[in-house]
Amino acid sequence: MNICGIVCEYNPFHNGHLYQINQAKRAGADAIVCVMSGNFVQRGDFAIMQKVARAEAAVRNGADVVIELPLPYALASAERFAFGAVSILEKLGIITSLSFGAECDSIQKLTKLSEILVSGEIDTEILNEYSTGISYAAARENAIRKKYHELSEILKTPNNILAIEYLKALYRLDSKITPIPIKRQGVQHDGDLPERNFASASFVRECILSSKDASVFLPPETLKIYKEEQKNGHAPLNICDASSAIISVLKRLSAEDFTKYSDVSEGLNYRLYDAVLKSSTLEEAVSTAKTKRYAHSRIRRIFLNAFLDIDASLADSPVPYARVLAFSENGRAILKSAKKTSDIPIITKPASIKFESKQANDLLALERRADDIYSLFMRKPTNQGATLTTSPIFVSSK
Repeated sequence: MNICGIVCEYNPFHNGHLYQINQAKRAGADAIVCVMSGNFVQRGDFAIMQKVARAEAAVRNGADVVIELPLPYALASAERFAFGAVSILEKLGIITSLSFGAECDSIQKLTKLSEILVSGEIDTEILNEYSTGISYAAARENAIRKKYHELSEILKTPNNILAIEYLKALYRLDSKITPIPIKRQGVQHDGDLPERNFASASFVRECILSSKDASVFLPPETLKIYKEEQKNGHAPLNICDASSAIISVLKRLSAEDFTKYSDVSEGLNYRLYDAVLKSSTLEEAVSTAKTKRYAHSRIRRIFLNAFLDIDASLADSPVPYARVLAFSENGRAILKSAKKTSDIPIITKPASIKFESKQANDLLALERRADDIYSLFMRKPTNQGATLTTSPIFVSSK
């Protein structure tokens, strides 16, 4: 049985995501298992719609199982994000392929570039470039250009960058999962303008947050779920809703406190501390702290890590469990099979789980706290502590 894994955020699930699932099935996938960010997403923001609703939308649009990517990996760099998600798929023991969108669909070029980066052969050149004051991403691209000019263009677009990180993760895990890039359709990631009925998730979110009609870019099932969430006072959310709360927490931190959070190095903690000290809003602090070296998304991600108190060490190891958010009838059979092969516990009832691993217990406690905080910024908050009592959503085919 060909079971295809997809790493995603579905923030929200749009037509481009539906296209990817359909393409994976056309390529021979018998089932789709997704690993999806929870209530907070990698760009350093609140998900526009809570994770259980986004997971349900995915299953109603063709996914069979949706598993949550725990928060420390979801709110981390592309490398940690990819490693965390791929480690879940690998440890399930049933995934045969990994589908991902990319601007470049040449697996030969993507694989060659990932192997170069994993080998360490250009690490010294990357450090030399980085020492000039540019970002790590720019330093890596420059270093590749000097020796492998034809491959450097691959690193200019975000989906290619994530694709490289998925391939690096597969290599590091010595995985037998087959990578399958799918040519991205329509607009680029974070693109400003739609193309036909395809639009970037960023464009769709902007439409929703500004009360513009985004229905043409969303499958009917997603639109139905979103409208229900909106009616119930659970959507939409974004980080601006929590600006005052976040900046008030950040102002309590010392420069030293910032060093425990992911992506803080080279004295960046002092810059973060000074930016917070001088700012009255979160966006002002982000704008003050960002530079050519430290991108806007990295700074916002760090501030969100600090607000939620996510210790960077929690993402140092592969993910210790797989928490199911939603599944279909086909997904039920897949989960039954996975429980026989998985190297990690598969969680469907969090309240009944008692882990031997400290990392696993700490992760689940963090998720509960963060989910409760997310809920507080809804117009009508959900029940506090629901993380431990909420069962996965089952989507019947009837």
